[in-house]
Amino acid sequence: MRRLFIALVGGMLCASTLAAGEPAVFHSEHFSDDTVVSLALAGHSTARLAGYDYDVMISISSRRDADGAVYNDPGRHRALVRCGDPAKVSVRGVDYPIGISASGETVGWKADLWRVVSLAPVS
Repeated sequence: MRRLFIALVGGMLCASTLAAGEPAVFHSEHFSDDTVVSLALAGHSTARLAGYDYDVMISISSRRDADGAVYNDPGRHRALVRCGDPAKVSVRGVDYPIGISASGETVGWKADLWRVVSLAPVS
């Protein structure tokens, strides 16, 4: 299951390179074998593609609590984020709408990415 999740997320995202500091984790999945797969925001900039607000880079890592094994995917994976209506995240050319409930909750890694990028405090 863990490998499937890593392969699915990694396969959906377009690999690219980006030098960045310590990425900020925005989503984690916990599996029954005590493995935790984390997605982190490794960088972002203003989107160059019309219709999107941000071009982001995502890093993927996993940790197994049982033996302390850690894997850090050496690649960086690209996604595009549109904060305004209609809110969406685009991965490899596929747009995923971000539904926001009346309580303001969003669910899933794409929604968590949208939230961390679009709702970040502005100074």
